[in-house]
Amino acid sequence: MRVECGTRTSVRKLIALIVALLVCVAFESVAQETPPDGLTLRQGDVKIVKIGDAVNASIVQGIIDTGGAPSTIPMFTKGDTLYGIVAVDLYQEPGTYHMTVYEAATKRALSTKTLIVKQGEFEKSVSPRWNTQVFGQTDLDRIAREKKAITEALRTSSPLPRWQDGTIDPIEKTDHTGLMTTPFGQIRMNPAQDWYRFHRGTDFQAPEGFAIRAIAAGKVAHLGRDYLLEGNITVIDHGLGIFSSYLHQSTFLVKVGDEVKKGDVIGRVGSTGNSHAPHLHLALRIGAALVDPTQFIEALRQP
Repeated sequence: MRVECGTRTSVRKLIALIVALLVCVAFESVAQETPPDGLTLRQGDVKIVKIGDAVNASIVQGIIDTGGAPSTIPMFTKGDTLYGIVAVDLYQEPGTYHMTVYEAATKRALSTKTLIVKQGEFEKSVSPRWNTQVFGQTDLDRIAREKKAITEALRTSSPLPRWQDGTIDPIEKTDHTGLMTTPFGQIRMNPAQDWYRFHRGTDFQAPEGFAIRAIAAGKVAHLGRDYLLEGNITVIDHGLGIFSSYLHQSTFLVKVGDEVKKGDVIGRVGSTGNSHAPHLHLALRIGAALVDPTQFIEALRQP
C-alpha cells in the first residue's frame, strides 16, 4: 500500500509512533520493568511491546539487529493500538543489541531502542541417561534430510496475524494431563561429559492417544512422518513468521494446507521418534528465534 507521508494524518501518526515506540505495556501476563531507553530480556524470551496508537501496521516495519541477519518484529493491531512481538533466540549471545522501527515506504528510521539480552535462567538436569545416543552416518544423513524438510516449511508464512482470537494450551489441563513436565531451555548434562544440550521446547504430560490442540489459528505447513528425532511432527503457520511444532504424535488428524482454529484437535499424543514415553513436545519459532512457547501462549491468551 502506498503511503502519502506528506499528509497531516500520517505526520501525526508518525509523531505518536516515535513518542510511544516500544513502551512495554500490553498484556499483564508478561509485563516486566523496562528501562525508558530500551528492553531487557533473557535467552528464549517473548515480549509483547506497544508500538503506538492509531498507527497502521502497513506504514512501519521493525527489526532487531543482533549482529547477524536482522530479524523482523511481527506486528499486529489490537483495537486502535499497534503491538510488536520481540523474540530472543535460545542461543542468542548475551549482550546489547538494537531494535529499530522504520517507515516501510522510505526505509527511514523512526526510532531505535536498546535490547539487552541476558543469559537464560534455565533449569538444570544432571543424569547419566542424557546425551548418550550415538548416531551413525546413515542416521545423521537422515536427520539432515528431515531437518531440511522442516526448514523448507518455515520459509513461507502468511502475511497476516492468524492468532487474533488468542491462544490456548496444547493439552487440556485435567488432574492427569496438561502438566508441564520439562520446561523450555532445560540444561541436560551427563556427569561423564563436559558438554550439555538445551531442551528446545516444552513437554506436556498426557497419555497415549490424548488430543493435541492447535495453540492458535493457522494453516498446517508441514507433516513429518516417523522422523528419527521428532517422530510424527505437525508444523502450523500462525502468520508473520510464527510457527508452532507438535512432536512425537501417534496419529495425525490434519493434512498440509488445512486451516485450523484455536483449539482444533490436530493429532494424538504418542512416543514416536526420540522419546521414552508418551508426551507432547511443543516448540515455537518466531522468525529465526527458537523461543519459550508457554510465554507466547500466555502473552496472547484471551479471557
